[in-house]
Amino acid sequence: MEQEDDFELKPRDSAATSQRVLALLAVIGRVHEDPPERVTSWVRENSIAKYFSNEESKYFFKTEITFQEKQNFSWRAESVVSLIWALGGLEEFPNLDEQFDIYATELVVRAINDPEKFLLNARLRPFEEIEEKESDMHHQHWKIRDAQLFQKTMPDELDPGIVYERRYALSWLVGYGECWDDVPTDT
Repeated sequence: MEQEDDFELKPRDSAATSQRVLALLAVIGRVHEDPPERVTSWVRENSIAKYFSNEESKYFFKTEITFQEKQNFSWRAESVVSLIWALGGLEEFPNLDEQFDIYATELVVRAINDPEKFLLNARLRPFEEIEEKESDMHHQHWKIRDAQLFQKTMPDELDPGIVYERRYALSWLVGYGECWDDVPTDT
């Protein structure tokens, strides 16, 4: 009988990671743009919809989006932080207690302005660095769960939403989950 721990992770490569960044930028753009003509045009002109997960595709092409859907997808900007860090777009991993402006990074600007070139030039940090950061994020996520479960004071240096989203992306990167929509974040 196979134990749960005996499965092999399949880390994502630079192509999958850069495609994921483009998909996330599109859905985040859809959150902030109403009506969505400009972001829809960008997606169409650059064939980005092929990178959408099932949930992203459903969301992006809906005519009416609820406030809750917008809120949920806006948090994906923090997932992008982990991915652009992994692609070398950030030297340091940003603090976990405040949201990060992804649009202030050169890598995101390049991705938006020239998606094809962004895809061609994508390179990941060494896997060991990504794996170490994912492990650290798992630990930070556990500190949040511990505070929530045992009614402890939330650590000041941790924002639960930020930690969750950044961990989600790193866990996906190291190979957890079959696809983007089903990445496990157990603690």
